[in-house]
Amino acid sequence: MILFGFFKSKEKDAFLKKQVLSAKEWPNHVITLDSVKFNEFINKYPLSMVDFWAPWCTPCTKMAPRLRRLSKIYFGTVVFGKLNTQSNQNIARQYKITGIPHFGFFSYGKKIACMSGIKSVGEIKAIIDDLLNKSS
Repeated sequence: MILFGFFKSKEKDAFLKKQVLSAKEWPNHVITLDSVKFNEFINKYPLSMVDFWAPWCTPCTKMAPRLRRLSKIYFGTVVFGKLNTQSNQNIARQYKITGIPHFGFFSYGKKIACMSGIKSVGEIKAIIDDLLNKSS
């Protein structure tokens, strides 16, 4: 399932006016998030993707190398994080995560899209490219 939040004119203008982050502020790997880092992470970047996962979830572990690959492809454009839902149940409840793996896409803290289940790099790229096209 994919949900898109379309930018309103004012939101799009605010999105475009946000200060451009320097190259050192863009991680080139998947960031491990916890309850302390989560909000800062999703609020800091114009587009971030969070992988909601758990260690016992076999499909979740299959997604890890795909996310690493995507973090290299989209370096400087999209940041990737992963949040263990078993250790951070309060955040999983807040975002109504009922199945994993679940991927949330955020723009400066606002959830703009999501998808669940095991996905190919191509499927995730299609969503990211669509979100990037909508924001420009």
